[in-house]
Amino acid sequence: MTTQIRQLPAQAREGTGRRTAPRRSFAAGRTGRMALGAGTVVAVMAVWEVLARSGAFPPGSIPPASAVLAEFIGQLGTLGFWEALWNTVSVALLGLLLIVVVASPLALLIGLVRPVQESVWFVLEFLKPIPPVALIPLGLLLWGPSPGMKLFLIVMGAIWPLLTQLIYGIREINGVGAEMARSYRLGRWLTVSRLVVPSVLPFALTGLRISASIAVIVAVVTEMIGGAAGLGQNIVVAQSAGALAEMYALILAAGLLGLAINAGFRGLAKPLLFWHPSIRQEGTL
Repeated sequence: MTTQIRQLPAQAREGTGRRTAPRRSFAAGRTGRMALGAGTVVAVMAVWEVLARSGAFPPGSIPPASAVLAEFIGQLGTLGFWEALWNTVSVALLGLLLIVVVASPLALLIGLVRPVQESVWFVLEFLKPIPPVALIPLGLLLWGPSPGMKLFLIVMGAIWPLLTQLIYGIREINGVGAEMARSYRLGRWLTVSRLVVPSVLPFALTGLRISASIAVIVAVVTEMIGGAAGLGQNIVVAQSAGALAEMYALILAAGLLGLAINAGFRGLAKPLLFWHPSIRQEGTL
């Protein structure tokens, strides 16, 4: 008996050590992933540099990576770059705001009212596969090469992930959770805070993150084809002038913009969904 009592503190200490191990493992895993990603980027840039300087690419097609990187750094010091970036980002974010305004009530109607779902589902399924590029002529006819055209195409192209995810989240409410709330006679506030928000929020953030990435893509493509001001238009101008290093530097900027927006929404999800199993599991990897 005495031996067992004396062993308890040691076991408690061992248990404490086991609880802190996942955090160290998570930190080490995250550092390892970042190092692996950085190493991959460096390796790709090195291979790109060697191939470009050895003449493996057709002449006048792909400049060395060092020239593109130097041009990208130079672009950061120009006012025109930041104006183009702002034109792209501002319209993409405004389009995303319009998507939230349109998708939220529409998802509520479709998810909660069966006749509405049956009446509009075919129309939505018909519109969903239409690529935004195919609507550029219509946008040009209605608004010309303006921010209004970009907003129209962004909403038409990027609304579907958020709308679909919101519908799925609302349908989650109309199940066991809703029956339980009625059985326990929860008030409206408790139902919203304990049932509606936890059910819909994970779906909403996922749809919002995907829609945001698509909004940036649609904005850049619309600027390239429709002629509206922004990063896409600058890419086309650089390509027409034969400034290949500038063209690839602007393409790099567009890619980094998409990564930054995606990372921003992922970072937003962690404090808002700290209770969700997917976020808690990330902390123990």
